[in-house]
Amino acid sequence: MSLPFTTHQVYVLRPPKVLDGHGNKSRSTKDWPNAVRSGPFDACVQPDSASLGASLATSETRDGGREQTKRSIQVFLDPGVDVLATDGVEVEGAIWEINGSSFTLPDVGGLGHVIFKADLVRG
Repeated sequence: MSLPFTTHQVYVLRPPKVLDGHGNKSRSTKDWPNAVRSGPFDACVQPDSASLGASLATSETRDGGREQTKRSIQVFLDPGVDVLATDGVEVEGAIWEINGSSFTLPDVGGLGHVIFKADLVRG
């Protein structure tokens, strides 16, 4: 059974890792322009206010004159969508990096779904 309601259509992005300036591959050396794109998937996308509270899932930091903002969302997808912790999700044209592993909630009375958190960092 599908989600009871949806707010967006999203794409799951699986980028290859590339070498950094030191010849290493890591979680932060992703080739987003060459990511494998799957979808679209119907999704329910909500601010991750559980982690960031009343700020509506946005935080700002300033360090050495640089300002950085981070927005966090929760994404709910139908069961069976393949999502890894190293993937990204495209929502309304923006690429959000998945934060942690996805969790599949078992289908109990038709409400099963995959849930994960994702961050959009600017600056």
